[in-house]
Amino acid sequence: MAQAKRKTSTKTKKSSTQQRQTGSRANTRTSKKQQGISNQERMHVYIVTAMAIVAGILLCANAAMMMV
Repeated sequence: MAQAKRKTSTKTKKSSTQQRQTGSRANTRTSKKQQGISNQERMHVYIVTAMAIVAGILLCANAAMMMV
């Protein structure tokens, strides 16, 4: 007589495991966002802003000299 094969796993078990893993990844991302920006990123923003201000001043000075 032929014997019936047993199911080794169900789809519901796999999906519940995947949901838990996804949730832990989301928590990790959230905790990184809550830390704020690092000192290195903050210094980069300051340097880029300062360079933009200096470029603006030089552009205005150049335009003023051309008008004279």
